[in-house]
Amino acid sequence: MLKEHDKDGGNDINESLTKLFNSLNDEKNKYEVSIKVAALNQIYSTAIQYIVPVVSQINKNIGNNHKRFSLEKYVDMVDIIATVTWISPTTSKKHTRCNMSFSSKYIHFLSERKLPIYDSYIWIVMIGYINQNNNSKLSFAAPKTYKEFYDVFLGFKSNFSLTEYSNYELDKYLWQYGKNLINGIIDKEGVKLDKAKSILKKRITKQINVDR
Repeated sequence: MLKEHDKDGGNDINESLTKLFNSLNDEKNKYEVSIKVAALNQIYSTAIQYIVPVVSQINKNIGNNHKRFSLEKYVDMVDIIATVTWISPTTSKKHTRCNMSFSSKYIHFLSERKLPIYDSYIWIVMIGYINQNNNSKLSFAAPKTYKEFYDVFLGFKSNFSLTEYSNYELDKYLWQYGKNLINGIIDKEGVKLDKAKSILKKRITKQINVDR
């Protein structure tokens, strides 16, 4: 899986974004942060249409002493910058949006890739395997906070004796594996992404019930 991830250009993208974050490292500079936010939004298609409140949230909450943060502090920071509220300059309406996937990507690179990225592919795979292994009934519903995702990630890592691997390695593996499963369903069933995810959840649950 890791070789396949590398072959698809995953490591090249990560190295390039790491260079960007290392060179534009002033979290109080709105222009430097804007460039990083725009790059992540474009490369990962995080669907943020108005980056100004996102940049402001980062400027406000992340200082330039973050390299001294513990992993737990970085985890907290994902949730702190995830939800943004703003007044539309065109309609004057108030908007609120949670950008957990984006914020986990931003802090992933800020933490020098120590923190895993939240992604629905990864979430489905982890919940499915944990339920199979532990005879449990964890919900596939998206986590309400990044901390919830991270706790499950650490539980998965411990559950399957994967502590010898870094969070970064496991993050890449889970994403590539989940992507392959989803794309396989899309190709075979001729369905769209959301339907493919639903089918995968049902297949995993069905397998759990068979094993029981």
